[in-house]
This record gives sequence, structure tokens and C-alpha cells, in this order.
Amino acid sequence: MWPWLIALIAGASMLAFAALSLDSIPASLQHNAQEAIDQANFNSLTAVADGRDITISGTVLKQQSVTELMDSIHDIQGVRLVRDELTITDPEAEHIQNTKHFLNALSQINLSSVGFQPGSSSFTSDSRRALEQLAHLMNSDDRIRIRIEGHTDNTGPESVNMRLSRERAHAVVNFIVNNGVAADRLIAQGYGSTQPIDENLTEAGRSKNRRIEVSYVN
Repeated sequence: MWPWLIALIAGASMLAFAALSLDSIPASLQHNAQEAIDQANFNSLTAVADGRDITISGTVLKQQSVTELMDSIHDIQGVRLVRDELTITDPEAEHIQNTKHFLNALSQINLSSVGFQPGSSSFTSDSRRALEQLAHLMNSDDRIRIRIEGHTDNTGPESVNMRLSRERAHAVVNFIVNNGVAADRLIAQGYGSTQPIDENLTEAGRSKNRRIEVSYVN
């Protein structure tokens, strides 16, 4: 009886050891795969083992090649299959698309309604809606930077017009900042009467020249 009992115990021990060894295979392969990823400086990627299969997930730039990395993981002893579940990003294309989206949204804002009291940087009552829309647009994407440009007509000394245009540009910046936009995303610039878009011979022309413009800063 004892020989049978000993043989049974030995068999059970061997099965338990074999099961433990099998359980350790995925963990070992995952560790080795992740080590290969780290050595290749792909810090955004993660390796997950399912038995002898390795799944690589994460985000890489369009211009980055992962062929060599995938080959090195496939060459790890014990690995049967390497699955690619990578997300490819193209920052340049995204930037172009975001710029188009911003400029399109900006064109929908009636900036011509932003006005000021005569000789002052205080807004007229009709200005608020456009300014709030601009602040909302800026808050929709914290990667956007813009230049607020103030312009005047040619009435009065140019030194006064230049100062007034700067003050008005800063007034717009302050309004947007007070609506939750970081100040370092905004640039205020005054041009005085140096960049008219209409003649200054009539009130209608001068009214058009007294304006706020917004330009996208790359």
C-alpha cells in the first residue's frame, strides 16, 4: 500500500508543480515584453500576456516605427503571437484640423459688435454677447492661443490712438481672462489708426476702422 500512496503523492506534487509553472509563463513573458518596450523608450506602450500571446497597446506617433520593437518581442522565447492594438496619432494633422475648426467657429462670432465708449476702453452694452462667445470658444480647447488686436480711426493724435487701441485690446483680454481663460494664451496688441480697413473721411468709414480683430497664434 505504501508504494502506491507514495506514487500518488508524488504524482499530485508533479501536477501541482506543472500547473504552477504554467501559471508563471504569462507573467514572465509579460515582464520580458514590457522590459523590451521600456528599453526601446516607448513609454506609452503596455504589454499584456494571455497565455503565450502578447498584446501591445498604447499610442504612438505616425512617424514612429514599431516594427523593430514588435520583432524583438516576437523573438522572446516562449512567445507565440504578438497582437498590435496600437493607436496611431498624427499631431500635425490634428493641429491643422483644430486650426480649421477654430477659425470656422471664430468666423461665426460677430466681432464687429464689440464696441467702446468714445475715447474709452469701456465696452458698449452690445459687446457682451460676442465677448462671451469668444471666451467660450477659448475654453473649448486649451491649446488655442490668440492675439487680440485693437484698431482706431485717425481722429486725434496718433499717440493717443495707439494708447487707446492697446487699452481696448487689453480690455478684451481681461474680459476673457475673467471668464476662465489663462492669460498666457492671450496677446494684446494695439495698432492705433495704422491699419484702416475703410476710409476715414466719413463716419461710416471711421466706425469700421474702430474695431477689435482676433488672429490665431500658432
